[in-house]
Parts: sequence; C-alpha cells; structure tokens
Amino acid sequence: MAENYSFFNSKDHDRVYNARHWADYFFPLFKSGVFNGDLQVVANGGMTVKIKSGYAWIDGYGYHLTDGLVVDLETASGNMNRADSIVIRLDLTNRWIKAFCRTGSYYAGAGIPPAPEITATIHEIVIAHISIAAGVTEITQDMITDTRMDGDICGWVCGAVDQIDFSQIKTQFDTFFANYEEEIRTQYGLYMQDIERLETQGQDRYDNMDREFTKYENQQKENIEKWQQDEREYLDAWINAVQTEYFAWLDRIKDILDENAAGHLQNEVDNLTVDAFNRYYGLQAQETLFLDDGSIKTTNEEAEIITEFGFDEKGNETAVTTVKPFVGMYDYVKTTVFFTEKVTSSTEKKERV
Repeated sequence: MAENYSFFNSKDHDRVYNARHWADYFFPLFKSGVFNGDLQVVANGGMTVKIKSGYAWIDGYGYHLTDGLVVDLETASGNMNRADSIVIRLDLTNRWIKAFCRTGSYYAGAGIPPAPEITATIHEIVIAHISIAAGVTEITQDMITDTRMDGDICGWVCGAVDQIDFSQIKTQFDTFFANYEEEIRTQYGLYMQDIERLETQGQDRYDNMDREFTKYENQQKENIEKWQQDEREYLDAWINAVQTEYFAWLDRIKDILDENAAGHLQNEVDNLTVDAFNRYYGLQAQETLFLDDGSIKTTNEEAEIITEFGFDEKGNETAVTTVKPFVGMYDYVKTTVFFTEKVTSSTEKKERV
C-alpha cells in the first residue's frame, strides 16, 4: 500500500515530481474524453476526413489540436465493406497524444469498427466511426457517426463546462431522421403501388364476372324466347290440324245437314277458334304472377297454369308447364328440355290425386 500526495515545496530535493504526478493530480477531477463541442469529425472531400480544432483529456493528460487536421483513409474495397475508427491515442511509452485513423477489417455484410485499445501504457478514445461501403470513392457526412458523446468509448469532459452544446449532435440526428423519412416515403410509395395493383385486379375480376353474368342472362333469354316460339308453333300447328280435320269432317257431313244447322256449327267453330286465339295470345282475362322462386303462375276462368324453370338430372335447363283445369279429373303437363344443340318437348296427361 502506498500513500501518494502532491504538491509540496522541495527541501534539499526531497519532493521531486514528474509529469505522471501532474496527471495523477488531475485524473479524478476530469473524466477522459473531449471538451464540449471540440474535435468534431467532418467530411473533407475524397477519401479524407477533417478533425476540427479543440481539446481532449485522457487520464489526466491534455491534448490540444490548434488547427483542423486532415486524416487520409484507405481506398474502399471493390466488393467488401468496412468501418474505420477515428481515435485520439495516449501513448505513455512514446510520450505523446495523437489523432489518427484505425482501419477496420473487411466484411461481406456491415462493417464493424475497431474497438479502442486500452492497456497499461495506451488509452484510446474514439471520436467517430466511418462506414465505408464497397466501391465508395468519397466520404460524405452521412457515413460519419459522431461518437464523442458515447461514454463507453469517449464522452464529454463534463466537469469543465456548465452546459453542453448539443447543436452538432442535433445536426447528425436531423440527417438521420431525414434519411429515415425518405425511406418511409419510399416504402409508402411501394405500398400504394401494391394497393393500386390490387384494385386493378379486383376491378378486372368484377368486370369478368359481370360479362359472364350478362352472357348467362342473354343465353337464358334466348332459351326462353326459343321455348315461347316453339310453344306458338306447336299451338299454331295444333289449331291448323284441328281445323283441317274439322273442315274435312264438315265436308263429309254437309250434305246431310240443313243450312241452319251447318251455319250454327260454323259459328261454334269460329267462337272456339277466337277463344283459343285469345287464350294463347293473352287476350283472355287472366292474372299472371311472377313468384319469388322464379316460376310463373297464370290464372284465368278455366284453369291455373304454372310454369317452373329448373334442371334435369343431367344438368340441362328445363321448363315444365302444368295446366290444372278447374273442371275435370286430369292435369296436363308439358316438359321442355333445352339441350346445347336442340330443344325437346313432351306432354303428359296425369290423373289428379
């Protein structure tokens, strides 16, 4: 154990002091680092940086840079990244304090700057890190990270000032946030492009669905119109056949009928023909309902007629018309099947249950 003390006047050279004693005297009074706002590292053009003037304090030893110092950096690799450290080094063996660049190792990813060297005779403080990407030919300010306020590798000599000036640090933060804002704007632009692409896809799919629906609707209309035309032709053929058969019969019996009977019979035929015409072409009083299930229900004074649309067991579209006379014991059912190539119809007489 030793008890050290200083400083006292010497008597007969019994109190001899050197620089180490002087440094030890100030060591507990000031933390190692740089004085407020001093020794800032800035870009200087090309592969160089400049350390601005100022003071540093390391383990009780003082450093004063009277004018700006330009520091040369090694040329960047063509395909690898690195990070350098700008340091202020105290070297007790060589008895000096100097500033210089410690070149970092090369990495395929982000570079890692060298840590400060601290031994029994060497103490470095790091005032800046410089990120040097592959192919860089000029150092810009956004590549420089100010580490003067990082207490682990440098720090301020806070005991020497009443208030710390953060303007230089604020400038670095402003640069960082400006770059961050630009990145956010870029990502937002990409996001909006994705939204527009999805909107376009959605509109295209909607348009395709609308075209398919319109096509299906038109096909259904064509099928119904064809079915109606077939019904008209069927009825017209039936009427013509009945008339032909009747007139042939009338010719056979006209010689045995007197004039009044033949005229009366002709009137009855004319009335039946008009009645059939009115029924088929909708001139007879009737009520027609279009039901929620898609079927059509028609009621007149003689019968109830229901037409239902659907599909058979093979998926072909069908139209089934059931005529239910109010008088009689039978219903009459006509089934029409719409095939892709043709349309077929069949009729059936069913006894009413």
